[in-house]
Amino acid sequence: MYQGVNASEGIGIGTVMVAVDPDLTFEPHEVADSAAEKERYQSALSVFCEKTQAQADHMKETVGEAEAEIMSGHIVLAQDPGMTDAINAAIDGGTCAEQALMDTSTMFENMFLSMDDEMFRLRAADIADIRTGILAELLGKEVVDLSVLPENTVVVVHDLTPSMTATIDKAHVAGIVTETGGRTSHSAIIARALEIPAVLSVSNSCTALRNGMTVVVDGGKGIVEADPNEETLAAYTAKAEAFAAEKAALEAFRGKPSVTADGIKKIIACNIGNPDDVPNALDHDAEAIGLFRSEFLFMDSAELPSEEEQFNAYRKVASALKGAPVIIRTLDVGGDKEIPYLHMVKEDNPFMGFRAVRYCLANPDQYKV
Repeated sequence: MYQGVNASEGIGIGTVMVAVDPDLTFEPHEVADSAAEKERYQSALSVFCEKTQAQADHMKETVGEAEAEIMSGHIVLAQDPGMTDAINAAIDGGTCAEQALMDTSTMFENMFLSMDDEMFRLRAADIADIRTGILAELLGKEVVDLSVLPENTVVVVHDLTPSMTATIDKAHVAGIVTETGGRTSHSAIIARALEIPAVLSVSNSCTALRNGMTVVVDGGKGIVEADPNEETLAAYTAKAEAFAAEKAALEAFRGKPSVTADGIKKIIACNIGNPDDVPNALDHDAEAIGLFRSEFLFMDSAELPSEEEQFNAYRKVASALKGAPVIIRTLDVGGDKEIPYLHMVKEDNPFMGFRAVRYCLANPDQYKV
């Protein structure tokens, strides 16, 4: 039995497949033509962003808007002027693109890891994921592909990155086990959205669990049972059936009033990123929109959305809710939400700086619209 972090509830019983990261080792070399080397890096970056955007689009359709935002955030981070400027400067100094990427991304990764806030520390994993993707493009290597898997596969991997989960073969994955990650990591968020049982931060799981081994993943308790005996397997099978029965039983409450046993009325509200998210929210019995993240109207546009465009988006949501509450967030830009046409000044700590309501109050004409 192995103990880890209970990241996504449910019982998964299946066969181990250890996902091995590609060999991305390289020999650093000096560069004679820095312009050509910078072009090579830009080409790899562009391909990485194209693939990541395709993953985001796929995730938006199959998982949801919020999870797709994670992949879109990778593109923003990869194109961050602070990172690309540092990489280009290193190449101008004679460093090859691979080493420039490695040095710069490691610097950013360590910066996040040194922060007190857990949310920021977990962003270090995003930097590592981006580095792997761009480095693979530079070296002509293929990254881990989880899009085609045998039935009842338990994926065991050092770190389940957002780019891996973006195209994961959900129907054939019984469970997920990783060596790193916490409950608030992006991999955990996506595993919960996919409803795949997951246990994270199981030490040495990539070596302790071998291909072909039968394992049980208890995502509720954070336990992984390797090679269970017949009695243990029967107990977990019964537990899995009970979990599935409970989920099925909850369907009986679909469409019913949200009232506690002692008669107190509650409201089930849902967060959305754009009007297209509303049908899914209503399908899951949302009685209100708790938060409409309005910034995606701005992020998905090449220029400032007009008052008419914004009005139509808000009206579409309000009409679909038929008078139920809709809370629309004022423009939340800055931090990890960079919008080029707003020409915001680069800051050392943008998450705590000039963003969101501070930006709105400093731009009253945009705010009034």
